[in-house]
Amino acid sequence: MEQRFCQSCGMPLVEGNIGTNSDGSKSKDYCGYCYKEGVFLQDFNMSQMIEFCTQFTDQINKETGWNLTPQQAKAQMQQIFPTLKRWKEKDERSLTEKATHLLSQCKEVTLASVNADGFPRPVPLDKIHSLGCNEVWIVTAADSEKVADFRLNPKAGLSYS
Repeated sequence: MEQRFCQSCGMPLVEGNIGTNSDGSKSKDYCGYCYKEGVFLQDFNMSQMIEFCTQFTDQINKETGWNLTPQQAKAQMQQIFPTLKRWKEKDERSLTEKATHLLSQCKEVTLASVNADGFPRPVPLDKIHSLGCNEVWIVTAADSEKVADFRLNPKAGLSYS
């Protein structure tokens, strides 16, 4: 039988922790800690749910055999929660919040400059640090072709996924 997970908090669904629908039947999607009688028990947005669940890192470690720090557990939740039914349907984050989160997960970005012939020149570069989604630190050599491109034309494009 395929393992199912709560589509609100990510907890594995087992016989003793399944939530209930408004008609009293067992929910196919949610645990009893999140969902009872057809109603979500916490009035949280996704970010608040992640903060709430992070406090249970020790219990998660005990039940799974993992050894996550709260920061590692939170990072995993930030990746998994947007794929869960409750949050996929209603991701309340702004576009800037979504972009910032995505950029924070990237180890590499693609920086496009305009070369001497006027053509775009995209180059993948290691991201060192980012602040929000508008400031990105990368490194390239001072005598690199990329720097020469920017001396001729300061226009740039940045992409990440």
